[in-house]
Amino acid sequence: MNPRVLETNVLHASNVVYFLDATTGTDANDRERVDAPLEIELSDRPPRLRWLQKPGRLALWLHPDEHAGMVQGRADEAHRTRPAGSPVRLAGRMRDPNGRYNPRSFDITVGTGGGHVLLVYPTPLGTRLPVGGALIGTVRREDGTPLPWALLDLAVIVSEAGLGFVAQTDAHGDFVLPLRRLPPLPESVEHYAAQLTIRAHPAADPRVPADPAATDVPFDIEAVDDSGFHAHIALSITPGEVRLLRSFDKNHLAVQPRQP
Repeated sequence: MNPRVLETNVLHASNVVYFLDATTGTDANDRERVDAPLEIELSDRPPRLRWLQKPGRLALWLHPDEHAGMVQGRADEAHRTRPAGSPVRLAGRMRDPNGRYNPRSFDITVGTGGGHVLLVYPTPLGTRLPVGGALIGTVRREDGTPLPWALLDLAVIVSEAGLGFVAQTDAHGDFVLPLRRLPPLPESVEHYAAQLTIRAHPAADPRVPADPAATDVPFDIEAVDDSGFHAHIALSITPGEVRLLRSFDKNHLAVQPRQP
């Protein structure tokens, strides 16, 4: 005997936000989902917004007004079909209470039913050194103060193609750039050629987590020799090597905002 269904509560997810480790790949298809518990703080939470958080993702939906989500009897296919949603602004901050990932801010639009990706970057202590090696160091402004939340992009030429690797400085300007997916050197090749670039916000504050999506000001880097500042610095990369990067006659990488 089938039980009689008096009413059905129908809820539709409006969006899913995925937190991906930016250092594990080059796009959303091959980056790994963060497995650490993350704390989310919204600056202006919509009153009807509800969420369900699991490792690496956040399912969002707008709770209906009273009785709006109730269907008399059993819900049919039309009731289960998600209606067109209204865009909702979602702004706030994310932090890892265990310190494996740098905190970040975000300002995105959700509610359209699709997925949204937020990239997060491991802290130096939270970075696992891969067999391919890594670059480590500290990024400082010309006056010697640390440059927090800067994004480092390394382009490595491998067999006439390019591989990209990324990292972010922490609140103290320290970074570890892991070279995951870097293949062994072919025979008769001594190293891979690479170029390092840095982007940051000139007024970045270590007390205020930055939004990596808005970190788009290029910085010039002082070279490892005495040739001065450049838009990028050329490096020779040897797989398996953990290399400390320093500007000429300094114990850190010195940078300055690029002049127009």
